[in-house]
Amino acid sequence: MQFTVTINQVKALEWGLNSQQALLFAFIYGCPSWAKPIKTDDGIFFALSKAKITEELPLLTDKPDTAYRMLKALEEAGLIELSSTSNITLFRLTAKAVEWNQKLDGSEKYPTPPKKEGRKKIRPTSEKNPIKVGEKSEQGSEKNPTNQDTSNQDTNQGTSQNLQGAPAAPQQPATLVLVADNGPRCLIPEDMPGPKDQSCKTFKVWANYAMAYRKRYGAWPVWNAKVGGQLGQLVGRLGVEAAHHVAAHYLKNNDSAVLRKCHSLNELLANAESYHTQWATNRQMTATTAQQIERKQANLEAGLEAARRIGERHEKNGGGNEFLV
Repeated sequence: MQFTVTINQVKALEWGLNSQQALLFAFIYGCPSWAKPIKTDDGIFFALSKAKITEELPLLTDKPDTAYRMLKALEEAGLIELSSTSNITLFRLTAKAVEWNQKLDGSEKYPTPPKKEGRKKIRPTSEKNPIKVGEKSEQGSEKNPTNQDTSNQDTNQGTSQNLQGAPAAPQQPATLVLVADNGPRCLIPEDMPGPKDQSCKTFKVWANYAMAYRKRYGAWPVWNAKVGGQLGQLVGRLGVEAAHHVAAHYLKNNDSAVLRKCHSLNELLANAESYHTQWATNRQMTATTAQQIERKQANLEAGLEAARRIGERHEKNGGGNEFLV
């Protein structure tokens, strides 16, 4: 998830962008610095999947289709050009879009400083007085850059860079620091598809589902934009604290209908509340179990009906022993 997005309100108002469109364009404006360039017949474009947008901008939307509609709105505004391959969306900025980061005179607002050659000379007091080495960074220095728009970008469209273990800046809010106790209980393999940013709201539910899936079937489940949207809906229906437990418990289900579909997310989402109850009660409701319960209930009702009829005959005979002549 991207922590900081800088919006040029003047240009957003000038171009008639609403807050959501401005937020999306502010993110897209920096994408060419890390997104993978793709050569097409019409020139160079950059790869940007709809799932990547929902992963990096959870405040914007968790629906890939909505993200694509917003991309089309930016294209209609003349800010981007869209293209696509067989499996991913491509974009490039227009000449108009470049004005987003320019002053009235056309110069860059945040020009890239020239690189300094050579290494900085180490102070002779560093070994004797290591505590005095270096100076305290002022606000606006490298620890707090004024144009810090990107926190954890990755050219891999299905994943984000894992931030665990990275030092946090002193002025970052505490909620951005990953606490070990809240992290995964097992090591996440590097080849696991899907989101790897633990701050993503669908990370836990996907990791639990994917790990349990691979344990059962010996292969990773497929990750795509549809799966990302389904996981977002699942979290919305069950809550972030329960969804990942339900997803893992779902892979233990041995119902024949579920097995035929290889524990598809379609089935989990379609009956999310039912599987939540099964997880909460630590039970599995299979077709066989349901038939056993149905037969038990039918036998109980038949016994009650027989008792009722015996009682009625007993009353007709005046309360005496109806079996005696």
